[in-house]
Amino acid sequence: MSSREILKTELAKLALGPFDSALPGPLRLQMELDGEVIVSAKVETGFIHRGLEKAFERQRWIASISYADRLDPDGPIFGELALCLAVEEIAQLTVPPRAEQVRVLLSELGRISCHMEYLVRVARAVGSDTMIHYVLRDREKILDLFELTTGARYSINFLRFGGIQADITEGFIERILELSELFRIRVKEYNDLFTYNHAFIQRTQGVGTLSSKRVRELGVTGPNARAAGFSADIRKIHPYSGYDKIDFEVPVADLRGLRSGDANDRFLLRLREIAVSTEILRQVAENISDGAFCSRKQGQEIKVPAGEAYVRVESARGLLGCHVAADGGPMPARIQFRTPSHAHLAAIPELLSGTRLEDLPVVLSSLGLGVAEADR
Repeated sequence: MSSREILKTELAKLALGPFDSALPGPLRLQMELDGEVIVSAKVETGFIHRGLEKAFERQRWIASISYADRLDPDGPIFGELALCLAVEEIAQLTVPPRAEQVRVLLSELGRISCHMEYLVRVARAVGSDTMIHYVLRDREKILDLFELTTGARYSINFLRFGGIQADITEGFIERILELSELFRIRVKEYNDLFTYNHAFIQRTQGVGTLSSKRVRELGVTGPNARAAGFSADIRKIHPYSGYDKIDFEVPVADLRGLRSGDANDRFLLRLREIAVSTEILRQVAENISDGAFCSRKQGQEIKVPAGEAYVRVESARGLLGCHVAADGGPMPARIQFRTPSHAHLAAIPELLSGTRLEDLPVVLSSLGLGVAEADR
């Protein structure tokens, strides 16, 4: 072959999923490759669609909480909280201070649990078995606390309209304080294992970059947005459940023009959020109020008047919105959720374009996707 002749090549096509160890859940990727470089990618979802929002219309109000609990299996407390806040706004229900504080405790425990699962997924993507064992060991302590208070480790179904199902069990506050001190130490250990690890830095820096401008255009929220320098947190912008009475800072990446929200930034920001949630747990536990845990009698059927409400909460993945429409009947007329993972899925084609194939698991795991909540 003459040196002047040009070798003609064609793009290769690769389909991945819906079930693959490199994927964060049941979804399908249709990619075009130029050698080892991803040129384009299309995302197909719907493989875990449960018709959850339609199922709400066939359940009584009290039963709808257990359905909201299953919106995101990794963070069930956030779906419950968003639904309860919306219904309480329509029905003009007050929540006792003690119940508000317990809701915050459970939310921050759920946030830390979700972030720790995120650390495990990233560690698996870069091949760090040590990090996996460390994090799963510590996450068990959070699940034990859920079980101590709610009787369940995952689908807790503990919130109620007007408060919570039952008062916290004996020893719960003491164990919260012990856990907050433990995680303050553990975050430093995770930093030593990963943050300054040369191999981890090589695998994550400059991979899957997402600018602050694209964050706004795509509707990306939560840790992924804050890792790109976009400071927005519903707990600060529109406080709920008494977050305005808690002294805490929202972590935001200080990029200074060096990078634009890459996989490394997203990982480090979640480490910082674990530290912040630990401080929130300590503050609330030290100032827990006495009194009632619910403004309504347990087991009593709730009457929700006709009306609509839309509320937002800051879940571990980002902005979670809940729109509730009531017609005065015993069942919801309509319940819809705005989930953060839906916008994060829309960012995948852009993030994968120009990425090498071996970095695909790193990019996907760094987004912290919840495919179940996106499909619903």
